[in-house]
Amino acid sequence: MSRARNDATDQLSFELHTTARLLRRNYDRRARAHGLTRSKWQVLWSLAREEGVKQAELAERLDVAPISLTRQLDILEQEGLLERRRDEQDRRCFRIYLTAAAQPALTTLRELAELTRGEALAGLSFDEIVLLKSLLERIRLNLGKEE
Repeated sequence: MSRARNDATDQLSFELHTTARLLRRNYDRRARAHGLTRSKWQVLWSLAREEGVKQAELAERLDVAPISLTRQLDILEQEGLLERRRDEQDRRCFRIYLTAAAQPALTTLRELAELTRGEALAGLSFDEIVLLKSLLERIRLNLGKEE
């Protein structure tokens, strides 16, 4: 690999990491102003994308320890934002579902995501955004082969 290519790939790794960190921090700052911590919004956002997942699957997707997720689910359940239902095929497992009370928080999260994306993508053309999405998707698929 040429030195220029090596420097570019090294810089790309740094840019990806730094950009992801800044996106999370920017979103976290906005969410905190609405009483939504990262651990809370990540669970709600993940369930909004796919409800009815097993608790263990959700922990895996969020890349958190199952015991940490259990505590967060307890809090969200006490707040009336989600419910645990026994799995019909495996009574030892619970599946997680959002309640109607979670909808206002999800609406807020969507609005905050739109603001954060708007700030992050300012100055990029539609074609550049489509290309960026495509390239990031390819990188994710490359890395996801081992998962």
